[in-house]
Amino acid sequence: MDSTNLILCAVAAACLDICAMVLIISAYHERKTGGKRWNRITSFMELADYNTVYPLGCDEILIGRHASADIRLADLSVSRYHAILTVSDGIWTITDMGSTSGIFVNGIPVSQAQLRENDIIKLGNRQLIFRRRRDINVR
Repeated sequence: MDSTNLILCAVAAACLDICAMVLIISAYHERKTGGKRWNRITSFMELADYNTVYPLGCDEILIGRHASADIRLADLSVSRYHAILTVSDGIWTITDMGSTSGIFVNGIPVSQAQLRENDIIKLGNRQLIFRRRRDINVR
């Protein structure tokens, strides 16, 4: 009777170990393919000004002067919550959040616009370029 229980415990422990290994391998595979999928969705884009690069690391990015903004521009000409960037199927869109000075894309005032590579975005006195990441191997 005791040896039967011992064998059952050993089999149960072995099954748990196998399940844990399957979960670890699945998580590693998902992380690897998830990064590739995210890069396809975002089209490897970033925002940059003359000395700073802002990676676009999620599908909704708040730009503004407030400390809670994803991209914080410490400039009084930029509203606290100035604009929001969103991506869907590789297409990035910028939307004005009711800012005081508005948004300009390539010199044209917009309330919402789809962005293309090398577009110049002006928020207050700040100018940012929407461009393909310089080093696409960086995550």
